Amino acid sequence: MAVIDLHAHILPGVDDGPASLEESLAMVRMAAQAGTKEIVAAPHCSRKYPFQPALVQRRWEELQSLAGETIRIHRGCEVEITSEAVRAVLAAPARYTIRGFQYLLAEIPHDLGPAQAEELLAALLRAGLRVILAHPEVHPTLARQRRRLWKWLESGVLLQVSAAGLLGLRGEGAARTAFRLLKHGLVHFIASGGHDVQHRPPRLDMVRLRLMGTYPPDFVRTLLETHPEAVLSGQDLPPGALDAPFLRRHWFQIWR
Repeated sequence: MAVIDLHAHILPGVDDGPASLEESLAMVRMAAQAGTKEIVAAPHCSRKYPFQPALVQRRWEELQSLAGETIRIHRGCEVEITSEAVRAVLAAPARYTIRGFQYLLAEIPHDLGPAQAEELLAALLRAGLRVILAHPEVHPTLARQRRRLWKWLESGVLLQVSAAGLLGLRGEGAARTAFRLLKHGLVHFIASGGHDVQHRPPRLDMVRLRLMGTYPPDFVRTLLETHPEAVLSGQDLPPGALDAPFLRRHWFQIWR
């Protein structure tokens, strides 16, 4: 099964990902060898790492040129949900979204509570954007607010958990939360969130094998290929939780 990774920090010198082009190239080659056919370069757009569109464009073009046909690299970013960032996105959405379509990869910073984030998310949704919320399993309070999380999904927000989270590399609590979200159909994508070749590699092969031992192949393919492919082509995905007979589908069952 070839997979698509919608979230990896692979561009050199733009955030806390690789510092050099050589490191970037090693990351994309690692991803390709692990079965990733397409990958989204998603540098941070945050208070700590301001987004520089012109620089990102140059680094993306350079990396794709060197990678050749080994893997296809797409441009995006990971937006930290703040008032300033949301204003910037609303002013020029295609500058921030994945491939310039309607899908926006975003994260809620740890110092922002879900109640405060809700108004900002609503502004993005009203503008016609589909927010892909990255690694909710590591936010200190979000996953416990199940009513709010369910409401967000019904309004069009999509969830992306990290391979590192599912594999326990971000702590036991994050792993438990990620699997809880997954088994209740609240996860739409799994991405690497890769930053380097050692500690947070851009690989999805290990998590794919782990999931294949528990879930039907078609379900695993949905999370790692079918849904990501829809994002890359700008196709609309339905709101709400996933529906399958082996999933527990009711929000009130989530933490039982």
